[in-house]
Amino acid sequence: MNINEIKDQYDDKDGSMYGKKNIEESLAMLYHENSKLNKHSTRILGENINAFINNPYILERSSQPFKCYPGHEFIDLSIYKQNDHNTSFFNVIKKRRSVRIFDSAYQLSLNELSILLYHSYGVTRKLKLEGLSTEGHLGIRNIPSAGGLYPLEIYIVLFKGHIAPGLYHYRSDKNGLEKLKEGNFSSYLSTIIQAEPYINFNDCSGLILTTGLIERVFIKYGDRGYRFLIQESGTLGLMLALLAESIELGSCMLGGYQDDKVNTFLGVDGVFETVNNILAIGKPAQP
Repeated sequence: MNINEIKDQYDDKDGSMYGKKNIEESLAMLYHENSKLNKHSTRILGENINAFINNPYILERSSQPFKCYPGHEFIDLSIYKQNDHNTSFFNVIKKRRSVRIFDSAYQLSLNELSILLYHSYGVTRKLKLEGLSTEGHLGIRNIPSAGGLYPLEIYIVLFKGHIAPGLYHYRSDKNGLEKLKEGNFSSYLSTIIQAEPYINFNDCSGLILTTGLIERVFIKYGDRGYRFLIQESGTLGLMLALLAESIELGSCMLGGYQDDKVNTFLGVDGVFETVNNILAIGKPAQP
């Protein structure tokens, strides 16, 4: 379906107060319509999935979706994994709100970072894959992922914490941080992430950024996979927000960022891996 056919379809069905003008040149609607499934495309997708499942090489490679940075300083968070963390799930849900005013003096601890990262996207269980090498397994996380492909990566920009300010990458398989570059980047990031005056950007303790590696999910699901990737990004963002609330931290999702400049800062190519979510994190300021 091309853009003109989409316009005609929406023109016929339009009963809204907004009208067709809102989708005149919409790339989002173009993708949305062309990634819908019908009887024919469902069959083709099923054939692609079967080809993926029956290829031992691809299956083994896809079962280890972990990006790593060899040679970089590694900070192990696994020592905090066994800390008791009990709270009422429903109270956390009821209390969660986006926080826009942060305590400028608060430093994030490694224990807090461990809770946020491990319980959201860390490997919490390993599932042996039959027919593969002795090392072949699937690392299960606490959020759903289409086909267990886990196409996301997490980066942390720490402004104030118990370790040096800088850019870190979270190793989901090893539950640790890889230091990519040291420095306080809050002033620079405030110029490419439009958050103020809605939140006091420079007062939060840091940012959690997620990126998506499109190939990880496209290899099995094709164009439909982009829907799954964005769904997973939203689920991960909510999990991080709820975990933050559970340990009396606050968070706020930020949507106004210059994608390519953020990608350059992270050191990713912006095509096969690109930013898709940013959360400000810190201690809520006292009212």
